[in-house]
Amino acid sequence: MKFDEQEVERLYQENLSRAYQLLASLPVAEGRQPTTKGLNGWVYEQTIRHCLCEELKELRLAPTIEEQVRLHGRTKVDLLVGKVAIEIKALGIFGNDTRKYSGYRAKAEENGWSYFYLTRGESYRPYRVSMQSTFGKERAFFLDTAGDWERFVSEIISNFNPGHNITLHRTPKSRRL
Repeated sequence: MKFDEQEVERLYQENLSRAYQLLASLPVAEGRQPTTKGLNGWVYEQTIRHCLCEELKELRLAPTIEEQVRLHGRTKVDLLVGKVAIEIKALGIFGNDTRKYSGYRAKAEENGWSYFYLTRGESYRPYRVSMQSTFGKERAFFLDTAGDWERFVSEIISNFNPGHNITLHRTPKSRRL
């Protein structure tokens, strides 16, 4: 594995900071920092996509990856990796979204997709349990939990390449670029 939870977080924070700096440098911004909340989510989605692509490239796997794919109506999934639809949250959930995501899961499965949930973390235990219940423990990933990045990549692989078990190995930090 090229990445772990800490490396994904470091990359996210580094790029989020750079995004704010670059947007503030636009002539129309006149040095003002953006105050939009959507930037955090977009940078996190891009971080996850980048890290996942790098992991898959290491394994010589290249599934089709699409962003903001229509699920139904105006609802979209953040990433579609082969037949794996992924809901990505930089800041966890705000309230009990069980009913909403249960409906989305049903729509995803109607499309022939597996539906995954990935978040940087969820400190409020009832919300964590709710997302595990809604998506299934095997398809809910919390990057504040050691080993969940590797589990996420493994589940992506097994869901877009059913019947093939690939053992992932962490690259020692000294060998990382």
